[in-house]
Amino acid sequence: MFFFGKKPAHNIIVLPHPGICPAGEAVPAIVGKSIAETLVDKGVEINHSCQFQCSCTTCHIHVMEGQDYLSRKHAEEERMLATTQTDQRWSRLACQSIYGGGGDVVIEIAE
Repeated sequence: MFFFGKKPAHNIIVLPHPGICPAGEAVPAIVGKSIAETLVDKGVEINHSCQFQCSCTTCHIHVMEGQDYLSRKHAEEERMLATTQTDQRWSRLACQSIYGGGGDVVIEIAE
């Protein structure tokens, strides 16, 4: 049976990472859930030492595409990211990046 008007599912696409997902991964994005929670729930073991509490940077990612589909950075996330040695423009904490819907998000897990 074919349903007209059904919207296609969107994904969080993880670019290949040698230690976590060597071949890359695409997992269904869930509106209202963080990237970190979604990845862990689907078996992509992204580091998350603080249990998604925004008190470390182990879930640091670079959002390559789809930034507009994520929640905005808040002050605490900005403060934590300032401790990393990377370009802030692309950087996010996966635990604080809440998917809002609208399209695919392509990420790279920071080293």
